[in-house]
Amino acid sequence: MAHNLYLVFSKPPAGVTSDEFHRWYAAHAQENIESPRFVSAQRYTVRRLIAGVEEPEHEHLAAYEYDGTYEEWRDHLSGRLQSGDVVLPQWFREIPFESFDCDPVGDRLSPQGR
Repeated sequence: MAHNLYLVFSKPPAGVTSDEFHRWYAAHAQENIESPRFVSAQRYTVRRLIAGVEEPEHEHLAAYEYDGTYEEWRDHLSGRLQSGDVVLPQWFREIPFESFDCDPVGDRLSPQGR
């Protein structure tokens, strides 16, 4: 069974070091997947390449796998934020990011013979 993906590309806001951002994001990703329907999370550093040339835009990717709908886990996470169970840093709203909600299409492919 293929899981849905939620991808978040981001970089630290001005005035926040990469180390500080990554320390916070490690804890934040764990907080996120404590909401129901999440299966896993994996964080990556990102190099954006356009026609083979590096173009810095985002530095970080968090890839979340989940089952069900986006609304199910989003509503639960929003409730945890409102209750104070999840606390965001003062600079959270300054994080440049883009997110993508992805639904699987077709079967997961693997190399033949493996």
